Amino acid sequence: MKTKYKPNALYVHIPFCKHICTYCDFKKFIYNQERVEKYFASLFIDLNKYENHKYHSIYIGGGTPSCIASPLLENLLAKLEKLLFKKNYEFCIECNVEDIDIKLLELFKKYRVNRLSIGVQTFDDKYINYCNRHHDKKMAIDHIFLAKKYIDNISIDLIFAYQGQSIKQIDKDIKTAMSLPITHLSYYSLLIEENTILWAKKVNDVSDDIQAKMYRHIVNKLKKYGFNRYEISSFAKEKKYESIHNKVYWHNEHYDAVGLSASGYYNNIRYVNQSNINKYINHDYSYMSYEKLTKDDIMFNEIMLRLRLDEGLNIKDFNEKFHEDFLKKYHQAIKINKKYHLLVIKNDIIKTSFKGSLLLNDVLEQFL
Repeated sequence: MKTKYKPNALYVHIPFCKHICTYCDFKKFIYNQERVEKYFASLFIDLNKYENHKYHSIYIGGGTPSCIASPLLENLLAKLEKLLFKKNYEFCIECNVEDIDIKLLELFKKYRVNRLSIGVQTFDDKYINYCNRHHDKKMAIDHIFLAKKYIDNISIDLIFAYQGQSIKQIDKDIKTAMSLPITHLSYYSLLIEENTILWAKKVNDVSDDIQAKMYRHIVNKLKKYGFNRYEISSFAKEKKYESIHNKVYWHNEHYDAVGLSASGYYNNIRYVNQSNINKYINHDYSYMSYEKLTKDDIMFNEIMLRLRLDEGLNIKDFNEKFHEDFLKKYHQAIKINKKYHLLVIKNDIIKTSFKGSLLLNDVLEQFL
């Protein structure tokens, strides 16, 4: 199996926040201007290795990229804008609600940013405080409407399965979201991860049964509003608004990554960048992990990622890519999953049933 290094996407990590959300386990630090400036100076050097590349998708994540002071953020956007194709591109940046204003939006527009991912999490002020977010329902609504005047493609993140949350409260969140000029919605269940504030407070996850009930309700409700699920946690108003960047991941394609702890994939190597910020700002760009994947690793990743998508996995494409007989190689896994109605095969496409999407880890366990 031969794979050419043709990255379609670039991920850039900005590990700074003005405040720490209670559920967040991403690599991040409280904002300090001196440290931010040193980080960006090193990041710009790190970016130089991609100066001759062109991407269809660039995604700036964090952390909170939108909280960075304008001069530094403008320098970053100017450098990244040069790496974009002129047409058929997606340039996305994550934003906190409270950071959105006319000055920021004009800056985005100037450098061809054409998609925003806004961390709303909920429109319920009680749960906004629970998350330690620094906005309220009214600000979220007002700032999304403002953003739409500058950027057409707006995605928001919402969370469900807060402790004590009811279906009625979820419906209120959905109703508010659907009244806004958004094109995409990412909806995640609240999972208590280690080394988060909620974990330290010994908060427990909502039971799997309740989460499954809530999730089914959300999928059905959003479908009635014309937002169709195309990936387990992702819903788009139209196909053209499906996340180009995330589909690079889910299609198991190559992508580059710069910044602290950012993960990339090229030439069948998965890597994680330096995670020590003091080393990074001193220009140590060594990898924290660097793994050459075997053919079986790559095939499993293909299955794992493709089955997250409602489009599923094309068996003929898989066979051509890996020179394998998918149905023969994974006969036992397919047989067991079909027995429990977790997988569906039709017209050379294999995908999870709705039940299977809820039990994806169980499905994938059979392929391992």
